[in-house]
Amino acid sequence: MPQIKIAVIGAGMAGLKAASTLHQVGMEVTVFEKSRGLGGRLASRRTDFGHFNHGAQYVTARNPGFDAYLQQATEHKSARNWRPNLHRGAPENGIITPARDNAAPQTQLEQTAHTSTEGNLAIDHWFQGAPQMNKLIHPLLASFDIKKQHRITEIEPSGPRHFMLHDDLEGTFGPFDGVIVSSPAPQTYDLLHPLSARFDPIADVVMAPCWAVMVAFEQPLPTAFDAMLYPSPEISWAARSSQHDDAFHTRTPDPWVLHATPQWSRDHLEDDKDQVIEKLLAALRTASGVKLPELHSVNAHRWRYARTEVPLGKSYLSGMNGRVIAAGDWCLGARVETAWRSGQTAAHALMETLIG
Repeated sequence: MPQIKIAVIGAGMAGLKAASTLHQVGMEVTVFEKSRGLGGRLASRRTDFGHFNHGAQYVTARNPGFDAYLQQATEHKSARNWRPNLHRGAPENGIITPARDNAAPQTQLEQTAHTSTEGNLAIDHWFQGAPQMNKLIHPLLASFDIKKQHRITEIEPSGPRHFMLHDDLEGTFGPFDGVIVSSPAPQTYDLLHPLSARFDPIADVVMAPCWAVMVAFEQPLPTAFDAMLYPSPEISWAARSSQHDDAFHTRTPDPWVLHATPQWSRDHLEDDKDQVIEKLLAALRTASGVKLPELHSVNAHRWRYARTEVPLGKSYLSGMNGRVIAAGDWCLGARVETAWRSGQTAAHALMETLIG
């Protein structure tokens, strides 16, 4: 039997879960990732004194399969439980509403407003990657090929059962028997809507942006909290970027990550970084009620597609006789868990099409 060749576009949690699942049954998998790193919004940025988790801050699990995955990651030292001392404000609309998916708590760059908390601690178990968030994907990495810094711009049918991929550097790859696209919804739609009208529902998915500020203070920020949830109308999340050491509160520089609210991020989407930094630090100063220490360093990152506000409503979407599949957290809702589930179900659907 000829080797079945699969292309996976996107090396976040959904894409890598799909790739790992298909690799385990013997398919030849190639992953294409537009960035230099892996993990998508499970992102960390290294500095000379540590790292910033400037994407998703933590993950939770209600699905037994994903819970088992986190336990496996914990055993392999790529995840750890996180119990921050948490200050809770109110979300930007003044109402904390139930989560869409079994009332599960959600990470920032997911939907922080829906987090279940009791007192100053979270009710549910929160997990972080160890030593940084992008390590959460390590149990999924295997010997399949990962091509970094390859932005796929076109999927071209090649006969009734195969596909060629083209990137922005005039590279061509294939043929592939099947393709899974796990990019953010707008980028997935741009790739797939020329192929089939079956992918048109992706256009109805709504994803919000998020400005993230990474700031290191020369001295510890004088607050009793490790994390603040909706402390102000401008900020949906502010937290020390955990380094997983015992003397964290006395360590300097003191690194914090701020995430702007979706509406603030929309309103200031095209602001330059310096303006964003100035405004969000002023909001942090007001929200914390303390004088901010001197800055050691500060930077900002714009996530254009940060979290899902209106999901697709199903775990994946297929077309081209089941050989091209769209997947991602935006299919079911804005959580790392839903990305994992979407990648898993997309892989199983492709397996059913190709091998029965």
